[in-house]
Amino acid sequence: MKASTPVTVAPATSNRRDRARGEQLAPGPVIRALGIDPGLTRSGWALVGVERGQYRLLESGVIAPRSDAGADDLPGRLADGYQRLVGVLELTRPTLVTVEDLFTTPRFPKAALKMAHLRGVFCLAIAQAGIPMLALTATTVKQRLTGNGHASKEQVQRMVFQLCEVTAANVPSDLSDAIALAIAGLHQVSMTALGGRGRR
Repeated sequence: MKASTPVTVAPATSNRRDRARGEQLAPGPVIRALGIDPGLTRSGWALVGVERGQYRLLESGVIAPRSDAGADDLPGRLADGYQRLVGVLELTRPTLVTVEDLFTTPRFPKAALKMAHLRGVFCLAIAQAGIPMLALTATTVKQRLTGNGHASKEQVQRMVFQLCEVTAANVPSDLSDAIALAIAGLHQVSMTALGGRGRR
């Protein structure tokens, strides 16, 4: 099984296991959301939990699908991306996965179509793992985190680092977006749970 590329942005006190031994993450928060920002070249992912009311970044990384036949081999890259995500799911064992919803742009319809292919194989891997999945638009995620659905990427990045108490520099946007997706997923789960209690 191919592994995704790990990118360390979590606090030094976060609980980790050595990937070289192929072990899963040590037990942590009960609710653990995996955020995925899909991209055909790079897909950021981040595992976030909640402990004593505090968001905690547990693990993060990047999936970069490749094919021995080259960048134009879309089926090969999709298969590689699928295998890499399966490895991430086995490593992180999330209770929820939040994936950014697709958006289309008239300027780049072909790119959007290729992105839809990759997102589709990601959804397949998540469904086969039996993990609940949320699809959230970028606007919804920004609204949940900053109160402004049109916030800049820099504003979102500052907020996710503040919420998770992370100190990091030069973190790519696909990673910070993945953290934001995970936090937004956890927020939606908590709001759903509160609503359910209120109806009892």
